[in-house]
Amino acid sequence: MCLVAGTLAASATAQVPTLDSLAGHWLGGDDIGNYPSVTNTQGAIRCGANLTEFYHGNFPPLSQAGSTAELRIDEKPVAAQRFRWFPYQVVRQAKLRDGLILQSTTRLAPDQNRILISLLVKNGGKKPVDHDLGVLHRGGFRRCDVVWDWGNRDVDPRDGFLTKAYNDYLKLSDPKSAAIATVRVAPPSESQDNLSTWHVSLNPGQSETFQIDYAVGRETALSVPFDPLFAQAKYDWEVRWRDAFAPHNKRYSGWLPTLVSKDEKVKRVYYLAIMSMLQMERTNLPKAKRCFVTAGPQWATTMEYFWDTSLFSTLYAWLEPKQFRANLERWLDVDVHSHYAIDYYSGQGVGPWYSANDLSLFTCYWNYATVTGDRPFLKQMRPKLHEWATYWKRLVHPGEHLADYGENGNILECGPEYVHMIPSLNGANVDLMRRDAQIESKFGSPTEAANLKAKAKDLAQHVLSMYQKGLGVWATKHRDGRTIVARHVYDYITIGQGMLPDLPNQIRKEMTGFFDNELIADGWIRAMSLSDDAASVSDRPDHGPKGSYCGWPAMATLTMCGFLQYHDALALLHNCEKASWQGPFPQSFELFRIPGAEDSPRNYVPRIAYRGGQDYNEPNGASFAEAIARGLFGVDYNLDGKLVVRDSGIARPFEGKLLNVPLGNGKMATLTSGKSGIHVDSTR
Repeated sequence: MCLVAGTLAASATAQVPTLDSLAGHWLGGDDIGNYPSVTNTQGAIRCGANLTEFYHGNFPPLSQAGSTAELRIDEKPVAAQRFRWFPYQVVRQAKLRDGLILQSTTRLAPDQNRILISLLVKNGGKKPVDHDLGVLHRGGFRRCDVVWDWGNRDVDPRDGFLTKAYNDYLKLSDPKSAAIATVRVAPPSESQDNLSTWHVSLNPGQSETFQIDYAVGRETALSVPFDPLFAQAKYDWEVRWRDAFAPHNKRYSGWLPTLVSKDEKVKRVYYLAIMSMLQMERTNLPKAKRCFVTAGPQWATTMEYFWDTSLFSTLYAWLEPKQFRANLERWLDVDVHSHYAIDYYSGQGVGPWYSANDLSLFTCYWNYATVTGDRPFLKQMRPKLHEWATYWKRLVHPGEHLADYGENGNILECGPEYVHMIPSLNGANVDLMRRDAQIESKFGSPTEAANLKAKAKDLAQHVLSMYQKGLGVWATKHRDGRTIVARHVYDYITIGQGMLPDLPNQIRKEMTGFFDNELIADGWIRAMSLSDDAASVSDRPDHGPKGSYCGWPAMATLTMCGFLQYHDALALLHNCEKASWQGPFPQSFELFRIPGAEDSPRNYVPRIAYRGGQDYNEPNGASFAEAIARGLFGVDYNLDGKLVVRDSGIARPFEGKLLNVPLGNGKMATLTSGKSGIHVDSTR
């Protein structure tokens, strides 16, 4: 790379926001639905309600039993009163009646199974204070050399774990797997069984700092001192964050574009979306040198779900093209019509079939091949892409035209009426066949390409017959012949993107009218309308009427951009920015009614969901960055890997630049958005 290009790339990287600027706001205990987690490239822990406690520590193949590191003052547990998430740490605070202020800061050592907790104790009152402090160490970790699935291992803390105190450390051991957690506290304390204790006497204004250090593994050691490792934890995150945007860096095989704009809300959504993806980066799993697992710290900590991964597959192809290709090749070892994910610990498929698998797989392989310009891969995978684009035909019953995608467990896992011949995925099949036709035209049979186009046109008409004129919503058809009107975001995003050429402007307006009137709440959206007939029995924060999976508002943004409704798209991004101050984009946000407000659909505010098996960390929120790049800036690629800017001549209400957009050949482009549309600067 020439000196000028290198200077420009470095200048762009310097405009990436700092880690601290991405931190969430302080949240009170009543504002927490899902306690925040800390991650590194090896795993994650969840910080509990107690000031120093942590649980759901999963560093595959090691899984935590119960919780540990519970702080007690004068033999009573100390609940945190305030929480704040940072990309590299979680801070918890509490204040006692006598003025004693306590603050814990929890980090994970870089690339290690090591939990570092710094506890600051300060007398903020006007009189001296005396207290006995204790940290209770319980349970332990178990090595689980098996297939890891959605539920991980859920090791029972009562199942034979031992604790033994030595001169300056404790050892939590598991006789069943020889896994050990070594614990050291500083300053040195008195240790009785599983309790470390100190006595503090502080005059007004005085403070003291304590350290709690857990090293987890088969044989663990605490040879590296706490303080430098604690500082290194933040530094390593800062370097990894910068590397993600640095062209030709030494960590990743690619890089991500830098967004520059005076619109701070869109910038926050973009960068927090990418951070949410990096929170799930793992480099310790036997079947993938680097991957982005679907959930954590409690669930799915070794798996990439095909569906979730497809939602940020452009970012994946930009940042880590070499490993993305390797992982996609690994997916071929899994029966994708029997499983929804791959477990990178065992290499096996896990879970049941998801009806979105064919769409998800096609999307991932297509985006990788076109973004990188990997023509040999595209030609090699042509038979598979054709299989996924046409698999729907096997699901069509005699006398029907639409594919039957099964029951609730195959699709949204809620919404009992949203089953069988659903319009969403049938609409997506229209797009898959048209894309497959492009591949056939270039690398295969022109005759087959023509057949695919004709079949896509025919299927589009059958899907259009399910549209509810004037309402902006679609009906689904059951096997018994009934048609049920569904008022769900998934129809909006899949049909809106998959059948864009088939939708007249009037239908586009009506669809977005439904979205704006029935799905938007203050700071977030609901996946299902409160007016859906099944709303009262569809109680899931991610796919029901009380919240939404983070990928859905992002994909709705992309749909609006496809409809050329850029003002609506920008308003939706601004609305969702309000939720981003709680922490990273999680699996979903749940909606709660604003106290004292009128009970209208919009008078609800979001909170990171836990109820219903929702996890704190998920990379699906990275789809917001995908929507900004592909939607607001119109980024796309053709089959040769050449950059294509969609609707470049249409004015955009958003003003900004997308710098260092990868072109698949080591070169980059700068895209400028504004009133004149999208301008592409000369590549370098």
